[in-house]
Amino acid sequence: MRNAFYREGNLWLYRFCLWVAVLLWLPVSLSAVDFPDLTFRTITISDGLSNNIVNTIYKDKRGFTWLGTQTGLDRFDGINVKSFFQFSGRTIFSIAETDSVYLWVGTDKGLWRLDRKTDQVKPVALDTKSLEVRAVFVSRTGRLLVGTTHGLFIYQENDFSKVLFGSNALSSTNFLTGIVEGHKDTFWLTSQGGLIEYNIATGQSEVYTYQDDEKVVGYFSCLALLKEKLYLGTAGNGMLVFDIGKKTFSICPEVENGYIKSIVAANDEVWVGTNGSGIRIISASTGKELSAIEHTSNADAICSNAVYSLLKEDDMLFVGTYMGGLSYTPVHGSFFSVYSCPELFNSYNLNVRAFWVDADGKKVIGTRDGLYYISETERKIRHYTHRNSILRSDIILSVKPFNRDFLIGTYGGGLYLLHRNTGELSFFQSDPCFMQGSFNGYERDGNNKLWIGSSKGVYVYDHSTGEYGVYNSRNSSLSVNSVFSLKADSKGRMWLGTGGAVFMYDRAAGVFKSDVFPEHVLPYTKSVRFIYEDKKKNLWFCDDKEGVIKVDESFTTFEHITINDFLPNNSVMSIVEDPKNGGLWFATQRGLLYIKEEGNYHKIFSLYDGIPGYIFNSPVQITDDNMVWWGNERGLVCYDAVKSWNEIGIKDVQPPVITSISVAGRPLCPGETLMPVSAPFMDEVFLSANDNNISFTFSALNYAVENTDLYEYCLEEYDKEWKTLMKGNQVSYTELPVGDYVFKVRAASNPAAIKAVRVVVAGSTSFIRWIVVLSVVVCCILIYFYSGLLGKYRRMKEYINKKTESSEENRKEKYQKSKMEEKTAMLIIGKLNECMEKDRLYLNPDLKLQDVAKVVKCNTGELSQVLNMFMNIGFTDYVNKYRIDEFIKRIQDKSASRYTLVSLSEQCGFSSRTSFFRSFKKFKGMSPAEYIKEHGIFIE
Repeated sequence: MRNAFYREGNLWLYRFCLWVAVLLWLPVSLSAVDFPDLTFRTITISDGLSNNIVNTIYKDKRGFTWLGTQTGLDRFDGINVKSFFQFSGRTIFSIAETDSVYLWVGTDKGLWRLDRKTDQVKPVALDTKSLEVRAVFVSRTGRLLVGTTHGLFIYQENDFSKVLFGSNALSSTNFLTGIVEGHKDTFWLTSQGGLIEYNIATGQSEVYTYQDDEKVVGYFSCLALLKEKLYLGTAGNGMLVFDIGKKTFSICPEVENGYIKSIVAANDEVWVGTNGSGIRIISASTGKELSAIEHTSNADAICSNAVYSLLKEDDMLFVGTYMGGLSYTPVHGSFFSVYSCPELFNSYNLNVRAFWVDADGKKVIGTRDGLYYISETERKIRHYTHRNSILRSDIILSVKPFNRDFLIGTYGGGLYLLHRNTGELSFFQSDPCFMQGSFNGYERDGNNKLWIGSSKGVYVYDHSTGEYGVYNSRNSSLSVNSVFSLKADSKGRMWLGTGGAVFMYDRAAGVFKSDVFPEHVLPYTKSVRFIYEDKKKNLWFCDDKEGVIKVDESFTTFEHITINDFLPNNSVMSIVEDPKNGGLWFATQRGLLYIKEEGNYHKIFSLYDGIPGYIFNSPVQITDDNMVWWGNERGLVCYDAVKSWNEIGIKDVQPPVITSISVAGRPLCPGETLMPVSAPFMDEVFLSANDNNISFTFSALNYAVENTDLYEYCLEEYDKEWKTLMKGNQVSYTELPVGDYVFKVRAASNPAAIKAVRVVVAGSTSFIRWIVVLSVVVCCILIYFYSGLLGKYRRMKEYINKKTESSEENRKEKYQKSKMEEKTAMLIIGKLNECMEKDRLYLNPDLKLQDVAKVVKCNTGELSQVLNMFMNIGFTDYVNKYRIDEFIKRIQDKSASRYTLVSLSEQCGFSSRTSFFRSFKKFKGMSPAEYIKEHGIFIE
């Protein structure tokens, strides 16, 4: 009995342990599934999509993505969506192209051919009826096959031949849903009546259906070919696999149930789009599910689990859904990376003001929110702030190695030592001067002394004795106390960049000199934050507002470099030479630039290339493994210089594509006089002298993360240099003078790939010349034969002036006789200004005097008298003044970049371009373009 009890107890214990093991193992096994780390951007009808049901996705040879929706055809360029109104109301099932011009579109109302050059659409007759076209496919030899609900049509010699699978055209076998190409003239087609093998050379075909003990499956919705297997989607029975060699079916148990709408096969993976269960990724070799992609509440997940279409291209995935729109994975650049140590630390979104990367894996990172100490080998991290340490300030300005420790400079909180072995913080010295104030780093001179820059001057410290001296405006020729940067050059000179000038320490005389620059350079060296010496012994002085001064070794040649040369911004925070490829890196407050004098090569890097933000701080470091590190507003940025520049930096890429052109604020349409072909095919635009405002919209077609692409553009013969477009994808030019120009645009990260469009602004010069000549002749004749008219003219002028004066006196007398009291006039003026400012009546281009009088509640005579006698202005000028003020207010808004000047003026109430420009010049004394340039207003 006792043994039985023990046996039963042991059995219970065994079961309990097994149950616990299962519970413990379950989450581990689930978490071990390798889900793809994909983030999606979603495009819906709010972004211009014609419908949120996306049935098919096609990428053409230019790089445009075409979307067939439930009610139309759309073109997506990674930024904007263009809908083709010719397909409005039609359900699009399939898209293909046979060349760079024609696009074949299968719809519920037959086959259509779109001429992308002219945007013209033509129906293609397949049979006596308007057949529903479910599949359009182009073979490897360029042959077009069209699968309809009544058989297959093959396009050859400008005509279609019909192929039926079975004598009855209405049979389910002739209801075709998909086409792929096999080997040796063999095509595989899915239909509602089975899988069809068709040899196009012999015309022979065979139909296969799946049958087991329980069911017969013959309805196939889609298919994909991978090696010698076909993957078949069914309407409710999951996915089947067909072995071409054995001519046998098998069930994929991982996708056994459900309506499969789309399948994509690539490498050893099969991506299955289901109607309700998201995307299943299956291993082709094992048949096991690798991972799944499903809709969640996260903003970057796919928009729906009802997946109707898939397109996979390299690392990109496009997903068309039912009622959710299009989701796709934006391309992320990998040229740069943001430092992180998995499961320990991630610097992303930290404003890195200072750092040091040590050879033994230790990293010290100073931010605006404290100091981080990371030891990767020990898997330890410490975060120091004023709350948990002796730090008196959380803003870290400098981190440098000091003997075996790290010297930490703060903003207003003093100077510290971070001890490498213990990770403890201590003050650098107990002297009060080192326990307060700001410290910006140090340099060693030829005598191995430390020159420490601070807000109270420069400290010279002898670490062998612990003694130090200080130079400031009170005791030396260093007239500025705020020392931002220090540099000991190869000639033994010590340079100090301060908040007022650059100083050089003359060791022989023991004084600081600030007159080392010529006068034409001095204004650009008032706030030098970084000083660098390159391998050619040139010195570079980086000002935080005025660009860079480059000085040769002998200090005789000075070059001032700004945004007018190649810089993306005049606030340059650091310069460093590339350790592997040569050239210089410029980190600015508006991006990262690489230049190489050989070949005059330069390249601006954007968020697309992997940098987390455009604002860089001063610290930069090259480590022994040829890695370059920068401090950025959003993390510690790293670049591996060992990687081949040819593989990463200079790729054979296509130039940006012009997606639309607008003239005078109106988008042009193909077929117009100004644009005979569609924008992507345009090579030249001809404008008249009256319609001389033009806008270009473009795309790099790389489907990058939104607003991460940078573009450079130039209108030759108008712009002096290439300009950088930091945001958006549109450039506008207004009031172009008569001339012959070339508009050029390129992605900033690919300066060799340029799209060019000729722009000609024609003027009627011959007509003007003829008018001038004729006028001169007529004037000479009049002067010679009718000189007497001059006397008559003078007398008439005197008469008219007297009459005018009399009329003016009569008008004033009339108003005076009306005896309007000043009090009444002031009330009308008050109401008038209130209705104009509050109700903004001036926005009405048809506004009349009686309209305003009605609102002010007075008669037109009283309102006219108030304007002329008390406000000394006519009604038209009074209204136009408000319109001009409204225009100036609007151009200062960021959204103004979407409109031309004329379009903005119309929004402000002007009824014509002429009235706007005349009124603007009358009130402001200059044209709108001159005003924008003078006030530094930036309209992209």
